[in-house]
Amino acid sequence: MGSGSRIDHQHHLVATTAAGLTIEAPAERVDLMPEAQRELIDQSLAIQAHWEANDGRATLEEAMEYWGLRDRLRLEHDLWNGHGLIQDASREDAEEADRPGFPPRATEPPAGIPVQRAAAQQVLDEVAAEHQAAAALSVQARDRWPGERDLSFVTDFDTFRQIHDAAWDREIRGEEAVPYLLEDATGGLGAREGGRGFGVEIEFVTDGDYDDQDEALRAIGRDLHEAGLSRSARMYGYHSQQNAGYTDAPDAWRLEDDCTVAGEIVSPILYDEPQTWQNLATVCEIVRRHGGGANESTGGHVHVGLHDYDHEVGNHSRLMQMYDHYEDVLFRLAANRVAPDSAHRGTEWCEPNFVPAGGFRSLNDVQRHGHGLAVNLSAARGQRSDHGEFRLWDGSVDPAVIQTQINLSLGMVNAAVRDSASTTRRGERMPLGRHRQDWGPDHRLNVGDLEANSRQFRQFADEIFHRRAQMQQAASLYAVTRWQQPESQGW
Repeated sequence: MGSGSRIDHQHHLVATTAAGLTIEAPAERVDLMPEAQRELIDQSLAIQAHWEANDGRATLEEAMEYWGLRDRLRLEHDLWNGHGLIQDASREDAEEADRPGFPPRATEPPAGIPVQRAAAQQVLDEVAAEHQAAAALSVQARDRWPGERDLSFVTDFDTFRQIHDAAWDREIRGEEAVPYLLEDATGGLGAREGGRGFGVEIEFVTDGDYDDQDEALRAIGRDLHEAGLSRSARMYGYHSQQNAGYTDAPDAWRLEDDCTVAGEIVSPILYDEPQTWQNLATVCEIVRRHGGGANESTGGHVHVGLHDYDHEVGNHSRLMQMYDHYEDVLFRLAANRVAPDSAHRGTEWCEPNFVPAGGFRSLNDVQRHGHGLAVNLSAARGQRSDHGEFRLWDGSVDPAVIQTQINLSLGMVNAAVRDSASTTRRGERMPLGRHRQDWGPDHRLNVGDLEANSRQFRQFADEIFHRRAQMQQAASLYAVTRWQQPESQGW
């Protein structure tokens, strides 16, 4: 029901009042609750009982069903307000107050008054408080966006071209094509105060045969532990970080098993601080030191906090409409530039999302964008702990590439909250493969072709960034990646 109220397994309703008192309705009073509420509560209790019988573990489907039920209990205002429980309860209070001997209202309700109304009001108060907090954060996001930007790639193509060509030349010379930033790397988007947390999953493969791989994994685990990045040198099971609960402790990186690759390193919750970027660089260096790398089958996942998205499906709709419009740009930026022909790993584990043109109708619709899609929003429940997972990124052990993927993910999530008018000015949608169909394989383009070919990327960069550093980083990655095949071809 919310952080301040719960329903226990004897059908006792417990509510905490503003004064901190706990009041409880015995089981026999539950029949005063409307039938629709009782049915939702019974379904929720059944799921909770099943979880307890299974050591607190739930499947994704069970979790989604439970949170859907909770949201219905919290959000059906018509049942609790205006024409429902609270109004009916108030009318009952007035009727009882007219009777002789009715006790005066004390610091807690008399035992004879159904306590369901107090719990219902608390739930509504919690929802309102969460909504107000999310709305305030959205205003903050808009206020932080400057009236004057450092750079616009749409209006200043010459600067884009200079950055693009310089990155291409560095790549040809064997130098680091994409810059790596150690301070203010996200332009405030990932700041601990006023920004949002993020995390990464780094898949990798190793050289040699199976025995060599085991030796490499032991060495990687040992070095992560000795560097103070992991609490143990051992290799953990698949999704052990998720099951253990996430933390922002700097020593909470984990080497985990993944049957599709040699291994995966999962970060703690991260923020844009110098220590974060030093640790990321160390993790990548340790993997490379022991023969680890990214190939055409490895993926890199970026998680971004959605703490300010609340129950506003408009926020989620704008995020996914942005993904949908820039899908071709995103899959180009996601591709592993060191894979054969700079080809993306394919969409088996990151299928393009289908986004309804009119947006989502409810959080249940949002949550259907789950694991296996390019953008996974199954953890969008309207809570402060919500996050989205960008699964389309290919794997990399280059910290600058991973940092750019983080910045792109943060930029999109922030822009969706900040700019409610963006969908009206984007123009034609560009699905995966559109530029490859129009332009064919990439080559060193002349100035005129580069201006036309890069137009959508430049619009995208302007929409999600305003700082020169993040725009330069993204443009450098764009320069050394290639447009990808349509989904129906070459995957």
